[in-house]
Amino acid sequence: MLKFEQKKPHPRLRNYIRSYWLMEGDGSEEHLDLLVPDGYPELFFILKESLKMERFSGGKQWSPFVEGGLIGQATAQFTFQPTPYSKMLFVKLYPWTPNQLFGIPSWKLNDLAIDLGAATKDLSFRRLNEQVCNSENLSDIAALLDAFFLKKLSEAPPSNSFLTFAVRQIYASDGTLSIDGLTKHVHATRRYVEKVFKEKIGMSPKQYAQIIRVKKTSMYLLDPRFQYNIREIAHRLDYYDQSHLLKDFKAVMGQSPSVYLQREVGFSKSDLMSYLDQWDYS
Repeated sequence: MLKFEQKKPHPRLRNYIRSYWLMEGDGSEEHLDLLVPDGYPELFFILKESLKMERFSGGKQWSPFVEGGLIGQATAQFTFQPTPYSKMLFVKLYPWTPNQLFGIPSWKLNDLAIDLGAATKDLSFRRLNEQVCNSENLSDIAALLDAFFLKKLSEAPPSNSFLTFAVRQIYASDGTLSIDGLTKHVHATRRYVEKVFKEKIGMSPKQYAQIIRVKKTSMYLLDPRFQYNIREIAHRLDYYDQSHLLKDFKAVMGQSPSVYLQREVGFSKSDLMSYLDQWDYS
């Protein structure tokens, strides 16, 4: 089983970083090999053992010598399998943050995973990687990351306040907000909204909202606190009917919800709750 622990970043970082989360295997062979796109790019650090993960479109698995990397926006499901005794730290970023940290347009990272050396020549990230890997617990790691990102982001250009607000409107609606509804919320033209999303996130607001909606669907399917059937989930997420939900889910995941539910999830019940709660999209 996988053990899971999450920690919030410093309050001044909460417009850039969603959370830090630590995942650790207990020695058993893991089967968490199918991840749902969630709208967040991520940094990762391998603290122990190696990682079995394809480089998305590259189709090549990570070298056992890679210690950290950057995962861009995923537009479809991808495989990920920790080794039995692996220990990994993830930094869940808001979609505009990679550009501020690395100067890489977010759309260039869509469906891509790269090691830190390819993401930046900044040696401070290499030093950070070493410090994180030598730390004992999540509290120590979070303190290191807070100090690092507070300094690094103070030197970065400011985030696009329009995009920040627009993305948070999509989060607040669990992806149900239409493009027309979004333009009314942000007081901008449809053309401008679509242009900013394409430039900064690499996809249209409609596609981004679809990803959030499908992610919420997957959460309801896994969460024992809800136990909704497909029809009830469709109603909760404002789908016209069940068939529209099924169409969206298959478009992103390449499979039906019933097939998705047949997979093994490598978390205990309590850790599954913590794992799911990181996507409250607040």
